[in-house]
Amino acid sequence: MSTILKPQITEGGLQALFNASNNGVQARIKYIALGDSAYTPTQNQTALRNEKHRLSVASGKRITPTQIHVNVMDDSDKTFWVRELGFFLEDGTLFAVYAENGKTLAYKSPDVPLLLSFDLALSAVPANSITVIDQGLDINILIAPELAKMASAQIKSNHRFLQLKIKTDFVLSNEEPL
Repeated sequence: MSTILKPQITEGGLQALFNASNNGVQARIKYIALGDSAYTPTQNQTALRNEKHRLSVASGKRITPTQIHVNVMDDSDKTFWVRELGFFLEDGTLFAVYAENGKTLAYKSPDVPLLLSFDLALSAVPANSITVIDQGLDINILIAPELAKMASAQIKSNHRFLQLKIKTDFVLSNEEPL
């Protein structure tokens, strides 16, 4: 399941968009940066407050003329709470920032790859003016709820087995010798 984000579009992002529109070219989002600061973004930002890792977009597509879907995967050995996101154009311009006071989006563990999926609502920009440049990876995290249900069922089954084993071991240890 993806989260719909309404990011703060930056002045640099708007300028790049207008430059692109004047040239008949679209602004192209290529990177997503993850950071660990929670705050209210401003339009004049040029960077995240505390960027931890910048990643190429794994996959992305346009959902509606003003909404894009992006997936990113961080399989690094870094450890941090994800509280801010930066959407960068292929030339390195910070196009948009998402962060929220007191809100955490995810935790990046060194042992587990982090898959993030977002729908970006870009109602403040002209329709069809944003393109996503991705790596063409087919990442489908829509099966995550089913995998979570299967994992939960397996854990419950293991728990029942252990409870039964403990009871059986107790009964056997308390029997009188033959």
